[in-house]
Amino acid sequence: MRHIVVDDSMQVHLRGILEPVEIRDRKGRVVGHYTPVVTPEVRATYDKAVEMMDAAEFDRLLAEQGDKATSIAPLLARLRASEKQG
Repeated sequence: MRHIVVDDSMQVHLRGILEPVEIRDRKGRVVGHYTPVVTPEVRATYDKAVEMMDAAEFDRLLAEQGDKATSIAPLLARLRASEKQG
């Protein structure tokens, strides 16, 4: 089978996809399909995480915090910086 090497930018978009998806261009035309390779262990971990989450609780917390809610981006940046140092 022929293959395409995915750059880092596309890899970010594909990360976390567990089911087959269509890939479309900017005009909405289907250019292909992507079927991720998901091991049973990864699927079990994902399913367990979903069970632990309560969407209603997230919505309630977000509504409660209103515009005080902050982005997770600063936390991720600090974690990435500490990974590079350690």
